Amino acid sequence: MQLDKELYRKTYESFKQWNDAKLLDRVRDADKLTPAELWHRYVDLWEFAKKIAPPQSERQQAQAFTEWVEYYAKMQKFEAWRRAHGKRA
Repeated sequence: MQLDKELYRKTYESFKQWNDAKLLDRVRDADKLTPAELWHRYVDLWEFAKKIAPPQSERQQAQAFTEWVEYYAKMQKFEAWRRAHGKRA
C-alpha cells in the first residue's frame, strides 16, 4: 500500500495547527484555572485512560502486585532507617 504523500502532509500540517492552537489555549488559560479545576481535569483524563486501556493479564496483575509489595517493603525499611538515625521527613 502506497502512502499518499500530499494527503499525509496536509493531515500532518492540520494536526500540527490543531496542537499549536490547543497549546495556546492552555497557556492563555493557565492562570484562570484553580488547582481544584486542574485536579478534576487530571482525574477525568486518568479515568478516560483507564476506560480505554486494555485489561491486564493475570501475569501483568501478579507482576504489578509484586512490584507494589517490594516497593512497600523498601519504604518500610527506609522509614525504619530514617527513624533510627533521627532524620526528619
